[in-house]
Amino acid sequence: MPVDGPFAGHLHFDASVTPTLRTEVDVDAYVRRGTGRLPVELALLEAEEPLGAELRRALGVLQRLEASALAESRAMLATATGNEARITAFLATWMVDRHWQSRALRDLLTGDHATDRPLPQRRPGTAHILRRLHVDRLQPLLSPLWTGLAGEATAAGHMARLAIQETSLQASLRAATRRLGGEARRVTEVVAHRHQAAVDFFTAEAIARLTRSPREAVTARVMLSLSSPLDGGGVPDPDLREALATLGATATDRAALRRARYEITRLLPGPDLPDAHLLSLPRNGV
Repeated sequence: MPVDGPFAGHLHFDASVTPTLRTEVDVDAYVRRGTGRLPVELALLEAEEPLGAELRRALGVLQRLEASALAESRAMLATATGNEARITAFLATWMVDRHWQSRALRDLLTGDHATDRPLPQRRPGTAHILRRLHVDRLQPLLSPLWTGLAGEATAAGHMARLAIQETSLQASLRAATRRLGGEARRVTEVVAHRHQAAVDFFTAEAIARLTRSPREAVTARVMLSLSSPLDGGGVPDPDLREALATLGATATDRAALRRARYEITRLLPGPDLPDAHLLSLPRNGV
């Protein structure tokens, strides 16, 4: 590791890489844009046909994944990723965006209620409970150790994870939109559109890191193999399998869900890295 000069303290940098990564995404403009609650016309929603059980379950999974932004950001900011000024500046607004996006989906399912939440329909299994214990109890102890060894390369894994998660959320919301009508369709279209800024940022940051350094690409592959980006905060939703069956009901929707990973996984070293949750979906057919 260089100890002096412009690359001091940057383990994976060489003379061809600048100390601060800057992509074409305008973070300042994103922060100045501001964010706020996305309105839902509850009176109009109540006058329309109620959502079907399958769509309610799928939207509930997406709502909980939207709401996992705080857990995702906590995992990032506790590592060397928190030293990246552009990333932390983006996350400050991104977390608020995700809060209001999750709130809009929550309003679709439970109305403007202070305490009601769309809860999973399936009871958490043993694997889910053990994963929750790991994330809550063991991960805070173990993460600083291995991420300390990975150093700045950790940011590549975090950016790759969030790029896949944001693109998957957008693809899932668009799939749900095609099955909805009226106010529910309008709200999901707005939420899907609001994801575009995050898709652009995380994808650009991930690609820039994966292509500039083999160390970062290897670190990202290891991190993506530990937990699926579809596991909000590192914990899988009990209803995720059923939700994916609904959201991936057509070949077009399944292709969009798989394509959400490909933009990132194609740049990783080694063989293809599939998502275990998507393996349950049919490979062919309508």
